[in-house]
Amino acid sequence: MIIQCPPGIQLTAFLRTQGAAPDTPCGGRGNCGKCRVRVIEGTLPVSTMDQIHLSKEELDQGIRLACQALPKMQVSVEVVSQKNRKDDR
Repeated sequence: MIIQCPPGIQLTAFLRTQGAAPDTPCGGRGNCGKCRVRVIEGTLPVSTMDQIHLSKEELDQGIRLACQALPKMQVSVEVVSQKNRKDDR
């Protein structure tokens, strides 16, 4: 499902209002890296936590952490599953 988010609204909060909230076990602090979205249209800047949790390939594909995103323009995003990680077992 692709969701359009208006500017100036924290992305995770907006996704919750649309019934599409990603998993945020860290409470939205960016510590877990699970709230991944793919930018379909528009841009979201790369945050420090994005750089910590996402590979260069993921960043290049438009993957961002929703909890760290505050769009400055309207963006369209898709909530994506977090890839399996050894520490998630």
